[in-house]
Amino acid sequence: MKFMDFFDRAYVINLPKRSDRRTEITRELAKAEMPFKVGKVELFAAIRPEAADPFKSIGAKGAFLSHLTVLKSAQAANLSNVLVLEDDLQFTPDFKQYEAILLKELEGQDWDIVQFGYCTGGFNRKREFGTSLLAQFEGENTGAHCYAVNGKILEQLIAFLEALQNGPVGDPHRGPISIDGAFNVFKWCYPTTVNRLIAVPCFARQRSSASDISTSWFDQTPGLRQAADVARKVPGVRHGGRFVRRQVCAPLKRYLAPLKQWLRHARKSAHRVPSSQSVVQQPSNCHSIG
Repeated sequence: MKFMDFFDRAYVINLPKRSDRRTEITRELAKAEMPFKVGKVELFAAIRPEAADPFKSIGAKGAFLSHLTVLKSAQAANLSNVLVLEDDLQFTPDFKQYEAILLKELEGQDWDIVQFGYCTGGFNRKREFGTSLLAQFEGENTGAHCYAVNGKILEQLIAFLEALQNGPVGDPHRGPISIDGAFNVFKWCYPTTVNRLIAVPCFARQRSSASDISTSWFDQTPGLRQAADVARKVPGVRHGGRFVRRQVCAPLKRYLAPLKQWLRHARKSAHRVPSSQSVVQQPSNCHSIG
């Protein structure tokens, strides 16, 4: 059995401006025998809001709204289940080997949410001989790049996410938080009624690429972003941003430090107000989840 034999539909979340990721995920899905097909594996144009409020960043808000909209689309289409993927997804080398076994185990369980991929937490270990590929999970992890939701839980999950979106700002359990954090809290709020599973080991990781959620400063700098992208593709250099930060940016910062100090001093001198002038200070402009 293949993934798309089991799941009614898959949505791949991708920002329209990220054609680089679209190209890479198209290649990745083809390798996994899950090519784009209308009504089966569809591309979803990710949401990019103009303002972050009430989330911590525009990227976090856009990701949350994108996942929420995908789940609403699955509900509107009356799907029995849905697979949600992000465009930086990369299946592990042994995914194809265990794909049929993974789905057979899932078929025999009463599940609500299953995460095939995650970044931290969970079970970052190799599978032990004779153990199940799927395990009950009540802990905390990050990553929403490869998960599935059963149709029977969609209404409850959507209502929960909407309540978080409109909840008290700054509250990590009732207010706006990241989409992967929301899945953790969802399980904690319904520990006995929501059946959350996690793949053991992780079968999908995130390909190293410039993030649209928490963008590093060098990914916004012409030249350095290209260097980071190149580094990310070098075998053995998984974190291209970290490589560029250590090998390029750190030495460059040390070299440019004296120039930055001189420019700072020059700006202060240029804006210094003569003592004969008076300076006028301008006044400053000043839910419960069931």
